[in-house]
Amino acid sequence: MPQQRGGALSRRAAGVWILVMALTAALADFNNKGNSEPCEPQGPPGPPGIPGFPGPPGPPGPIGPPGLPGMHGLQGPPGDVEKCPSPPKSAFAVKLSERPPEPFQPIVFKESLYNQEGHYNMTTGQFSCTNPGVYNFGFDIGLFQSSVKISLMKNGIQIREKQAQANDGYRYATGTVIVALEKGDKVWLESKLSGTESEKGITQMVFFGYLLYRN
Repeated sequence: MPQQRGGALSRRAAGVWILVMALTAALADFNNKGNSEPCEPQGPPGPPGIPGFPGPPGPPGPIGPPGLPGMHGLQGPPGDVEKCPSPPKSAFAVKLSERPPEPFQPIVFKESLYNQEGHYNMTTGQFSCTNPGVYNFGFDIGLFQSSVKISLMKNGIQIREKQAQANDGYRYATGTVIVALEKGDKVWLESKLSGTESEKGITQMVFFGYLLYRN
């Protein structure tokens, strides 16, 4: 019995001691809160630090929607205009509606169908080359009960000949030639028949020439 009584007293004393310590701690905490002084005001912010290294590029974004139809950008300023020299021109077409003159001389055509550059001489019947290059010359002959023999001449040398005869009706004869000319060269047509051989009918002739390209 005396031992049990002594144990109970010891436990009671321990409990009282724990209670006293808890009250003391609570009272000290209350005193600290009641006597706390306000904090000092905050100072100005410091300067920013050095920026860090850039991060790796992110993945590409989705493709945007197409633009509206009919949308155009602003018109740019006009470009410089460069005037190119016009290409050289040389052409003629002449006509004769009577029998050819005496043979072995240039046929002088009476009617000018085209001779704007004046390179065909209506007095001498000769074409004079002003623009060196490659030319196309030709003639068209209509016959009625007559004969004709025509030579295309260059500087006195025959380069094309055509002969035709129409005994009872009409007949046509044509000829063309492409020839290179130098400046000053002359081209013309000559009759190779005498007047008595071609006087049975009217002979209509057209003589023409034009520059294909310049050398």
